[in-house]
Amino acid sequence: MHGHILQLCVIQEPKNATVLRGSEVHFNCSTDESWDVMTWLLGGRTVLSISADHGPLGRDESVSTVNHSMSSVSVWELVLINASFSPTVQEVTCELLPTGRSSSALFVQEKGNVRILEGDLSVQGGVLVTFHCQAIGWYPNPSVSWVVNATNVDRGNYNTSSLQDASGLFNSTSVLQIKAEASTAVECWASVSAALAHQTSTVKLTVEAPQITQDYTVVIAVIVSVCTIILLAVLILILCYRKKLTKLSSENKVSSSSWTVNLSSERRSVADETSGKVNPGYKAEDVTSSGHGDLRNRADSTINVISPPRVPDIVIYSSQNQNLNCKGPVKTVRRVTTV
Repeated sequence: MHGHILQLCVIQEPKNATVLRGSEVHFNCSTDESWDVMTWLLGGRTVLSISADHGPLGRDESVSTVNHSMSSVSVWELVLINASFSPTVQEVTCELLPTGRSSSALFVQEKGNVRILEGDLSVQGGVLVTFHCQAIGWYPNPSVSWVVNATNVDRGNYNTSSLQDASGLFNSTSVLQIKAEASTAVECWASVSAALAHQTSTVKLTVEAPQITQDYTVVIAVIVSVCTIILLAVLILILCYRKKLTKLSSENKVSSSSWTVNLSSERRSVADETSGKVNPGYKAEDVTSSGHGDLRNRADSTINVISPPRVPDIVIYSSQNQNLNCKGPVKTVRRVTTV
C-alpha cells in the first residue's frame, strides 16, 4: 500500500508515486481552507467528485475514497484499486473549487519473467560453461544480476543487452561464463525499482569427476605385433608354396627331356646298327598295346637276320698286269632303314 498526501496551499511541489502494475495505490488531498467540490483526475480524466456537503457524487469503478477529515482540516483519500500500466508518467490531480489544485506523478512499472535457458547441467571439471538469462516483459529496463554459490558475480564478468518492444516493455538478455570447478547453484536475478523483491531463476550445475583416460598403447602394440606375425607367416607359406610349384614344374620338365633323350638315343642306336638314317618325322607309338607286338617281333627278327655289309678284299697286282681282281664273289649292298 502506497500513501501520498497532497497538501494544497501548503506544499506546492507535488510528490511522485512509483508502483507495479496491478498494485493498489493511495493519494490524500488535504486543506484547511473552505471548498465546495473536490475533483480527482487521473491522466486528465475525472475519476472521482466529492461535495463538501454531500460527499462523493460519483466515481469510477477502479477507484474508491475514504474521508479522514477533522474539524479543522479536510482530508480525503483516493484509492486506485488496480494501477494500470502506461509507458508514460500518469498525472494524478486533486482540484478544489474554488481554491486551487495540486498534482502528483504516478509511475507504473511492469514486472516480467526471468529464465535461465540452459537448465540444469552436468559437465566435466575445468570446462568453461556459458549461461543465458532472459528477462522478458519488464518496464522500465530491468536490472539483471548473477549469483553463483550464494555470491554475487561482478558485473564485469557478464554482459547484458536490452530491447524495447512496440508496447514499451523491455526484453533483456544476459550472458555469463564460468569455469566448472565444483557443483553449485547458478541464479539469475531481475528486478525494477518498484518491486519489493527480485525475480529469480535458478539452475544446478553439477561437476562430474574427470574420467580416467585409458592408455591403449600396449593394446595397440600387441595387436600390431600379432598382425605382423600373421602377415609374415602368410608370406612364408605363399613363398614355400610357390617354391614347391616351381620344383614340381622343373622335375616335370626334366622327366620330359629324359624321355625325349631316351627315345632319340634308341632311335639313333637302331640307325647306327643298321647303318640307316634317322627319320625326323618318326613318331613313337605304343608298342605295348595289342596289334603292335607282332610288328615289334618281326622288326627285331629282321634286324637280327640282316648282317652288316661285307666289303670284298682288294688285291693290287703289279703294274704289268694292270688288272684288278677281286677275291670272292661280288655282293650287292643294300641299305636298310628300320622303322
